[in-house]
Amino acid sequence: MPFGKPQMESIMANTNATVGLLDSQDTGLGMLAEMVDGAGMVALPAHDLHELAVLLDRCPIDLLVINASSMEGTLATAFKQLADSLHRASVLVLVGAGDVPAAVEAMALGAKNVLTLPLEPGRFKRYLNQLLDRRPTGFICRDIRSQQLLALSERVAQTDVTVLIGGESGAGKEVLAKHIHQASPRSEREFVAVNCAFIPETMLEDMLFGHEKGSFTGAHQRYLGLFEQAQGGTLFLDEVGELPFSLQAKLLRVVQEKELKRLGGTEVINLDTRIIAATNRNLQKEVLEHRFREDLYYRLNVFPLKLLPLRERVQDILPIAQVLLQRHRGTMGAMAVNAQFDTAALNFLQSYSWPGNVRELENVVQRALVLAVGGAIGLEHLLVDGGLDDFMEQIPNLGMVQKASLEPETMEQEHYQTYQATGTDGGFVGQDMQNRVLSEVARDSEQKMIINTLDRLNGSRKNAALELGISPRTLRYKLAKMKDIGMAIPS
Repeated sequence: MPFGKPQMESIMANTNATVGLLDSQDTGLGMLAEMVDGAGMVALPAHDLHELAVLLDRCPIDLLVINASSMEGTLATAFKQLADSLHRASVLVLVGAGDVPAAVEAMALGAKNVLTLPLEPGRFKRYLNQLLDRRPTGFICRDIRSQQLLALSERVAQTDVTVLIGGESGAGKEVLAKHIHQASPRSEREFVAVNCAFIPETMLEDMLFGHEKGSFTGAHQRYLGLFEQAQGGTLFLDEVGELPFSLQAKLLRVVQEKELKRLGGTEVINLDTRIIAATNRNLQKEVLEHRFREDLYYRLNVFPLKLLPLRERVQDILPIAQVLLQRHRGTMGAMAVNAQFDTAALNFLQSYSWPGNVRELENVVQRALVLAVGGAIGLEHLLVDGGLDDFMEQIPNLGMVQKASLEPETMEQEHYQTYQATGTDGGFVGQDMQNRVLSEVARDSEQKMIINTLDRLNGSRKNAALELGISPRTLRYKLAKMKDIGMAIPS
């Protein structure tokens, strides 16, 4: 049954729900974040209104939880300052037990509901799920163009037309294909994926179409190909532009006739398989240069979808990073269980261009979880592709900077704490060391982030400091240091 407009909007709104958290106390904020993560949602914690406003500017949220009992300032001030950033997000206010005036004020200001402290974790998680009516999916979208793509993909999911997804390598084409399958009437059947670039031509033909027993040496039994394995479901042909020209003709016939014969067989197998193909190539150009069959191109390109690279859907970066952090934290042991990005790390994640798209972002998150100590993921832990070699060369004996931020402890001297492997349990032992400069990798990343922010804001120091989450004085200090080493500063 096709989706109606309200149902479509509900699915879009609840995709990978993102929950903003406002609590001035580290303990309370950590507990809220843990409960939100435990509910399978993405937590965006903030200690004050300024920090929250910066986060909301970069990442729209579905729900905001405010601990009114720890707030500096009034609820009325918070609602007024956040009104433009909240859009359609619901607000849940937490008040102290018996604080009736605060509860009444919260509801009058437009809060969705009020809960009293202390919270019972299980009940709170259930309440979050009920409040958001969330439907889980792997396709994360906060950018308006990503939401439009999601709505279009869910509409086409209700049909059986062939879909061709274009986009750069690592942008998430298979994730989108899986979402189309899950949103379709075929969701109860198999989603079968094959990467056409990684399998030799002879093997790929057998994998796709199958063979009969005895059809060639070593064929000891009948094999059902991927088309048959996906009967009633979806077959995803990734990197279809890499198919050998000779195999394209055989694929064309199967797609066109919706039937096949296994290798060495005579039986005609009727197919009920939905095809989604993906490519990082320009297939129109491939057709013009006679590397891809024109007739196959038009058979596959019935409904084209274009997935933008990560750098062009900036509002998706932080939600994706938070989901990846949540996904991989559990595989890194007790040391990473409470890992969170600090403000400088969040700023860098959003300002970096991500040439490797989501695949590169996932690599960076996993590296950060390995390198971070004490749960805080800082700028120095975010090593983009190629950065790990430089990092290791500059920090001998696995010494690692634990903490660095855009706001030094003093303007004259920066203090850092280093860690060295014990060689016994894989943990790290702290050792205070003053006058140790930040690793060149982290410093380069910080400088690039500052330059990129100034460029984007036409050189405005005030706006750049606000966006970077540092004081104007700190920014002036860092710019002076950058000028001293000969860097060109945008005016």
